[in-house]
Order: sequence, then structure tokens, then C-alpha cells
Amino acid sequence: MRVWILLVVGLSLAGTVSGQEKEKFLTISWGDVIHMATGVAKLDTPEKVLEATRNWKRNGIDKVLFRVDDFRVVLYHDLSVDERNEYLREWIKITRRAWKEGLVKTAVEALKAADIEVFMWIAPTDEGRPPDANVFDFGPTGRAFWPWHSKFTKENPKFLVHDRSLTTNGRKYQWHVMEYAYPEVRDYMINKIIRTFSDGFDFDGVFLSIRSHGLPPDHADQYGFNQPVVEEYKRRYGRDILREDFDVEKWRELRGEYFTLFLRELKAHLKTKGQKLSIGVQQGEYIGPPFGNMRIQWRQWIEEGIIDDLVLGHITRVRSRYPERIQRTYGYLQNQETGLGLPPLVHAIRRDYGPLCQKYGVKLYVEPGNFYRDHEHPSVGRAGPTSERTKQLRKQLEALPQVTGLPANYRAVTNPKKP
Repeated sequence: MRVWILLVVGLSLAGTVSGQEKEKFLTISWGDVIHMATGVAKLDTPEKVLEATRNWKRNGIDKVLFRVDDFRVVLYHDLSVDERNEYLREWIKITRRAWKEGLVKTAVEALKAADIEVFMWIAPTDEGRPPDANVFDFGPTGRAFWPWHSKFTKENPKFLVHDRSLTTNGRKYQWHVMEYAYPEVRDYMINKIIRTFSDGFDFDGVFLSIRSHGLPPDHADQYGFNQPVVEEYKRRYGRDILREDFDVEKWRELRGEYFTLFLRELKAHLKTKGQKLSIGVQQGEYIGPPFGNMRIQWRQWIEEGIIDDLVLGHITRVRSRYPERIQRTYGYLQNQETGLGLPPLVHAIRRDYGPLCQKYGVKLYVEPGNFYRDHEHPSVGRAGPTSERTKQLRKQLEALPQVTGLPANYRAVTNPKKP
């Protein structure tokens, strides 16, 4: 179940000359399309998946990212589905049925048979929360209690990122988001969650979606004071970040190192199976909303060969998810939704992302629909239709030889055209 839709088709060959035909790339948020798409594009049965695959082949699709988060929720989370909410009631019914009928297996085998590369798409930053933590707006069917909470974080809340409180009394946690400084967290995500799908099905790779249903913090540096981070910071710099003033930027960088360690460990396993690693993040040096100011060490990921693809501009769209709350969040150093602290995207690609990706053979995809969006109000309210500036951005990106892929219309390549 997903309350956002990200349906992306990218076009690219890993950047050579401007104007050269690009690889066609399709990203499928399965939990969204089963509700918000129609016809074949709904993908709620193996038969529709097979027909969709034939349509994708006819339309020249080269790669598909297929979201499996809904199935991991069914397998590894406690569910509290409000039966009065039609959206949730249908979501759990369709998801359980699809898993039982082998929809994922059908999708992977059909795509491989059609010579279309297929990656599993999963969010390592979205573990859910207790049903009564707060209600959530599920769109046309209204607000309801949150429906899923991972058994792992329910049984081990200390693994969630938490604030600077000295004791557990009154400590605040950011639901959904785990601290990757813990070896147990990295082991859980790699060996239990990701490998359920990457080992269980013949995927060509793993796509990590750095997005979340979690509430944004009150302040961008509110969370991330878990014990392993506290101990390592004191070992390196001689200061207790729970009791003393400290260099905040060094703390942000240290947290980013642990996330890089997670990626490195995941990549080591994937290499043994000949699988690739792709990741989607916001533009810039920091992870951004709804998480905070943790550094994202994308340069190191590229230089070390940890990742094979980088999807730039892949964000939660917090403004649309929590339109009444995000304006109260402050302290972000960079925020793609507002452009805070970021150079123009085209300039950043030409100067930073493009040259490094080309040097190390990493494919660079961009989601222009997540940039320069208009909103109903400067600080509150949901995003409106795609802005003219976003449309112009796409044209600029199409001309950049460094860019491997760009989005296109999912329904147009999935549902058969009417005569």
C-alpha cells in the first residue's frame, strides 16, 4: 500500500552524445497502481502483469523497477487494517491474493523472458509505526489509523533513530526510520528483508528508495543520537554528544558513514549473485526531508563501485504527504522541494554528478517531476500540477549527455492504445 504514486519511465544510454536515443526505464510503485490505475496498468493479477510486459516490450522498455514493499509488509509486519477504510481494505485483500498467486514470480520471469532488466524496489527507511501513533490521510477514503508496523522495530524500538534525551523516559523516536549504525539493523534489512526477494526471485538488482511514510521531525537535527553513534563520536573526537557541545557536521558525516557501511555490505552480497545496486536520493549532500541532515556520501558510493545506478531527485514529497505539518519543520540544510541550499539542477549535473558518474561507469537517472513544483500556498498545502518550470527542466535534461534516463508516462506504455 502506498499513498504516493511514482511511475517513472526513463530514457537513456549512459550518457554519450546529446540527442542520442536513451534507455527506456520504468519504475512501478505496485501498491499505488492497484488503486489509482485502470485497465492493464492496475497490475493486480498475474494475467495483467503478463499483458503489461508485452506492452512494455512493444514500447521498447529496457528496465523495470518493481516495488515489493507491500509484500514485505504482509510477510514481516503486524497489521492493523481499519476495515471501515475502503482503501486499506482493498489494499490488504489484493496484496495477500497477489502474493499467494505468485504475482512477483510471474513479473520477474515475464520480464526476464522479454529481455527487460528487472530490479526489486524497496525502501530501507519505512518500517511503519503503531496504529495509534497518529492518523493518516488515505486520500478519497479519508483518515484512518496507520495499518502496519514492522515486528522488528516493534520488538526493538531502540533501533529506531531517536532524539538527544539522556534516558528512555520521554525519549522521542522517529517512527519508520532505523539507525544503520547498529549491526543488527544492517543484518535485518539485508539478510531478512532484501534477500527474501533478491535471493528468492531472479531479479537483476536491488533499487533502494530513500523515502518514507514517517512524520518529519520538528528540527532537521532532532534524531540520530543512538548509542553506537554516541560511542563512536566520543572515541574519535573525545566529546559526549549527549552531554557536551559538539561539531554537528562531524556528527552528520558519521551517521552517513554508517549508512554507507550498510550499502557496502549489501553490495558485497549482491556481487556474489551477479546482481546490481541502484539507489534513489534527493539532490545534494544531505538526506533531506522527512529525515534530517545526515550526509549522503554519493561520491564515495560511485568511486568505490558500491552503486551501479544513481536516481537523482527521488524524494518523499513531504509537502504533499503532510501539508499541515512540514511548514513547522526547520533546520534543513538542503531541501529539494523548496530548492533550499541547492545549486540549479542542470548546473549540478554538468559540474558534479555527470562527470563522476561517467568516469566510473555509473548510470545517472533524474526525476524532473520532483523539482520546482508549484504549491497551493508558500508554506502549506499540497503540490499542484507540474509547473512550466518543471516542463522546461525536462527539455534541458534531455539535451544533457551526462543524463542516462528521464521519466515518461506509465499508463501510456502500459495500457493498450484505443483505436
